[in-house]
Amino acid sequence: MTSFALGQRWLSGSENNLGLGIVTAFDSRTVTLHFPASDETRIYSIAQAPLTRIQFNKGEMLKHKDGWQGKIVDTQSLNGLNFYLVENPQGEQVIVQEGDISPIISFSSAKDRLFSAQLNRSHHFALRYRTLKHQQAQFQSPLRGLRGIRAGLIPHQLHIAAEVGNRVNPRVLLADEVGLGKTIEAGMILQNQLFAEKVQRVLVLVPETLQHQWLVEMLRRFNLHFSLFDEERCADFATMGENPFSSESLIICALDWLVNSPKRAEQALDAVFDCLIVDEAHHLAWSETAPSRAYLYVERLAKVIPSVLLLTATPEQLGQESHFARLRLLDPERFFDYAAFQEEQQHYQPVADAVQSLLAEKPLSEVEKNQISTLLKEQHLDQLFQELASQNGEIQQAARQTLIQNLIDRHGTSRVLFRNTRQAVKGFPQRIYHPITLTVENTAQMEEVKAQWLLDFLKTRRDKKIFVICQSVQTAIHLEQYLREKEGIRATVFHEKMSIIERDRAAAYFADMENGAQVLLSSSIGSEGRNFQFADTLVLFNLPQNPDLLEQCIGRLDRIGQLNDVQIYVPCVEKSADEALARWYHEGLNAFEQTTPMGMALFEQFSRSLQKVRSNSTALSELGNLIADTKQAREKLKIALEQGRDRLLELNSNGGEQAKQLANAIAEQDNEAELVNFALNLFDIIGVEQDDLGENSIVITPTGTMLVPDFPGLKEEGVTVTFDRQLALAREELEFLTWDHPMIRQGIDLIASGDIGKAAMALLINKQLPAGTLLLELIYMVETQSPKGLQLNRFLPPTPIRLLLDNKGNDIAEQVEFDTLHGKLKPLGRDVANKIIKMARPTLEQLLSLSEKKVQPLAQTYINQAQQLADQTLSAEIQRLQSLQAVNKNIRQSEIEILEIQRAQSLETLAKATWRLDSVRVIVTNKE
Repeated sequence: MTSFALGQRWLSGSENNLGLGIVTAFDSRTVTLHFPASDETRIYSIAQAPLTRIQFNKGEMLKHKDGWQGKIVDTQSLNGLNFYLVENPQGEQVIVQEGDISPIISFSSAKDRLFSAQLNRSHHFALRYRTLKHQQAQFQSPLRGLRGIRAGLIPHQLHIAAEVGNRVNPRVLLADEVGLGKTIEAGMILQNQLFAEKVQRVLVLVPETLQHQWLVEMLRRFNLHFSLFDEERCADFATMGENPFSSESLIICALDWLVNSPKRAEQALDAVFDCLIVDEAHHLAWSETAPSRAYLYVERLAKVIPSVLLLTATPEQLGQESHFARLRLLDPERFFDYAAFQEEQQHYQPVADAVQSLLAEKPLSEVEKNQISTLLKEQHLDQLFQELASQNGEIQQAARQTLIQNLIDRHGTSRVLFRNTRQAVKGFPQRIYHPITLTVENTAQMEEVKAQWLLDFLKTRRDKKIFVICQSVQTAIHLEQYLREKEGIRATVFHEKMSIIERDRAAAYFADMENGAQVLLSSSIGSEGRNFQFADTLVLFNLPQNPDLLEQCIGRLDRIGQLNDVQIYVPCVEKSADEALARWYHEGLNAFEQTTPMGMALFEQFSRSLQKVRSNSTALSELGNLIADTKQAREKLKIALEQGRDRLLELNSNGGEQAKQLANAIAEQDNEAELVNFALNLFDIIGVEQDDLGENSIVITPTGTMLVPDFPGLKEEGVTVTFDRQLALAREELEFLTWDHPMIRQGIDLIASGDIGKAAMALLINKQLPAGTLLLELIYMVETQSPKGLQLNRFLPPTPIRLLLDNKGNDIAEQVEFDTLHGKLKPLGRDVANKIIKMARPTLEQLLSLSEKKVQPLAQTYINQAQQLADQTLSAEIQRLQSLQAVNKNIRQSEIEILEIQRAQSLETLAKATWRLDSVRVIVTNKE
């Protein structure tokens, strides 16, 4: 029979939350305990008391009821009570009697939980082990940080995200043409860097009109919670004397606001960010003699922020000075002189010619071989040239790809500039132009006739979403009223005089497919940034006044994600200035049905003639001549641009076959059974309610019986989730679960860092083993504590090592697979389990001690392998950059130096890696 004494400390196995209890009374049948931490009293039957005596050992830490902690130097028992000799924080040795131990106690180690009867069910142990295995796999996955995006898997975007996201302090210019997804690329790079802990604090500068779009895109597509900063928000910090920009880690604000607010500009500079992202960077006007205020401010930020991403859609060929200015922000040492930059660019034409031959699979001329040999002078190319002439197609193709890749590596701006073009990416729908000619009796009727045409047009297309762009705010407002009053057409307006939130609401109303607006009437700001590719019909009620604005307008619909041909309607009054402009756009530039990168250059060349024709409605012959001259100039410029196409840059930007393989690898992991099974099992064991909705979606809802009070990302009203990427893209309200989703990542962290499954017991029915045979299953974790940014988890993630010891201490883990064993186990009642643990404690203590010796060589093997991998990986990258630096000035010395420091720190830290016991499961056998 259990022996009780007044003042003893016991733990209730059935109510762990009561804390540590103290015996206040007992007799032959019952024992009374008071639990000071919860101020509760319980009376137990001595014969069936679910109690565990708490006793500490020499060397353990003990917490006194007065709050201080000390190490136990010695222990002694007297009259049924324990007394501890403890070294207090002052270094004095004092005696602490059992009754003075703090009632607030928690057992976090697996061993303590095992011997204090803090046992979980066997399937909790299994969930924990599988979670640890998944955690290890995710840290090692090359797809980590790339697969969680809520967007289609576009190869060129994934390539850029992987290439730039894996760098140390990346500083690049993302210059894809309109509609190719620069914002998504920037978000993917950022997410990759955040996952790797290379950055923590991010400042995004955008035009004021795009703030909310960035906020929503980062949250909806990447689950990144940014904060919008403006004067009103910052003013709240004035009384506290704090720098408002230090209060959040992920910040979006308007560049113009900072430029016009010197105090806020200085605060942002002082706040120490790791990454700067600037959208619409072509607005940063610069010349050698007169840089703009916005450019100078971004330049100051770029000097103190290690990582910089600039986003722009302006082609470099048509504005080389502006292009140089943006590169200068990224690397002022490399791009220090505009004249030198111009001269250097000329040297790449011979290389481009040679690349053209390689791409066309033509034999290289001797001149081209010499040009390639000059650029790749540190390599021995004779063998590759011989293989190019091989009759074996595979050998020939491999040699060609090797040469192309080597040329890309040494290309002048390939490390700092990424530009994809529609011509190179392909897969875009057609743009179909519908000119609408209207007749009026006098010019005063012009707007009224156009409005009537729009009304009739909309009445015949009730099932279509129509995006209408007007010149002015007043026109958009007037049309909304006109359409509503005349025909009850649901329309909404979108213009610069609305607040950002009002614009967001208008965009959302237009996007609602069931109950939303048929028409979105936008002022000219509708051409900036917003994406409406769910619509395929554009009406240019008023024509944009230059080709760049026209392309931006059409680009709101004609972009990646557009599934239909884009229908463009332009209503113009006969013989009007707008009709002349429309004909020049269409017949001279072909700007409605094709992207026109040379549009602005031609607009500037012919602007005077165009203005003259537009102001004289009778000069039709002059218009015809102007169109003919423009078309001729366009063809010449097109040929010149095609010859000057930087094929190396395009190849480097789209990633080629490797990018397609990356997209395929992510697609294969979408909706994979392993992820689905893990997630559903996790939800089930945590106690989350699950309702299958069909169509690959389920609703998960919190319950009052969950093992944890709050599950990450789970709202009180519940969340509808799917593992299907296409379904998530079609239905905005669904959460798209991948291994990268916060709900899965934080769910893994919740289990791995918590106590669930740390100690368990189970029954194994086995007729071949004697009844009562004990097996001890142990999970050790090999891990390293490292500074953020070293990213050592790619070499040595938290790694579980499983041991399975029999009665004699033999490790039979390799002979008995985990899932096979777990499938044969049966649950044990709590009382039976507690009794077995008490009876078998000496044996279990011995096996635990033995396991420490057995795990040591296994853990050291993992550590040695991690050191070798880190050394090989980082040394190879350093050597690659050093060899490239000799021929490519874009390799920054600082990048190499950082890698060398990281290599030394990584090897030193990995050498200090340790291992610990994470969880245990006691298995007892029976015949039936």
